Amino acid sequence: MEEIKIGAQYKCLPVGSQREVIGVVEQLYTNIAVINVTECDPCDELMVQELQNRMVVKYQDIKKSISDKSLAY
Repeated sequence: MEEIKIGAQYKCLPVGSQREVIGVVEQLYTNIAVINVTECDPCDELMVQELQNRMVVKYQDIKKSISDKSLAY
């Protein structure tokens, strides 16, 4: 995985999520990142809304950088 950057969009599997989401990195910590979820699978939609679109992701669960923001589930 390339270097994770604040403001960049990634496909990842947040803690507690059933499926991968697409989100923008807001904050980086030692082993985790906080993302603002922009797209998610319908099965995770309620949880994402309850968390106000902010989720925690382990660095190892960040899959790939997304440059095209028009991806949809």
